[in-house]
Amino acid sequence: MRSFGLTDIGLSRKFNQDYSLECDEPIGNLDNLYVLCDGLGGHNAGEFASENAAEIFFDICESSDSRMPLSIFRESVNKVNELIYYKGREPEYQGMATTLVAVTVRDSTAYIINVGDSRAYIIGDEITQITWDHSYVGELIREGKISRDEARFHSKNNVITRAIGAERTVEPDYFQVTMDYGETLLLCSDGLYNMVSEMAIKKVVNSDLSLRAKAEKLIRMANAAGGKDNIAVVLITED
Repeated sequence: MRSFGLTDIGLSRKFNQDYSLECDEPIGNLDNLYVLCDGLGGHNAGEFASENAAEIFFDICESSDSRMPLSIFRESVNKVNELIYYKGREPEYQGMATTLVAVTVRDSTAYIINVGDSRAYIIGDEITQITWDHSYVGELIREGKISRDEARFHSKNNVITRAIGAERTVEPDYFQVTMDYGETLLLCSDGLYNMVSEMAIKKVVNSDLSLRAKAEKLIRMANAAGGKDNIAVVLITED
């Protein structure tokens, strides 16, 4: 696997609360591992939540005895949620939480876990959102009340309904998809997809640029569209 991840503070925020980790080599019993988190909370609390959630998730995945990707993810996200939840009871970090989306690829199958509204896409001839947003507008989309384009400009598009550390327990979603040759996985925060259309994202990802150049271009596009939030992008492709 090959990957490249990049985050940017955007044009409107004082803190960068987006964080990502990428490893193309084995992590414990996983063949590779990619995680993206978008923190919530005032001052440095959101930064602390996203960075620590990603780092702890990596550590727990590495130490797991299980050999099944989704079982490893389930164990890891439960432990991460508990740790972030109790840390968030401390005055300095009160109310902090974070989204989390993670993927590992084994034998051309992508195994994905998601909590919150950070997304995973698979991009080839088409662009397909794999994850479901745990958000107010995500529920409206699933109920057929608004379109994806309408959701980008909805006044409540930043209201999430599930996050790591928000409650004592959390219920993630799990996904398993087959990657065809030439397809790319994209993990991203709402700072990208609320600013840049899916068709524009697809065009960049399918271009002949390097993974680094694609990530940099996507972030420039999000900032050119207003940069209203932090932006995080992780691109993953098979060699």
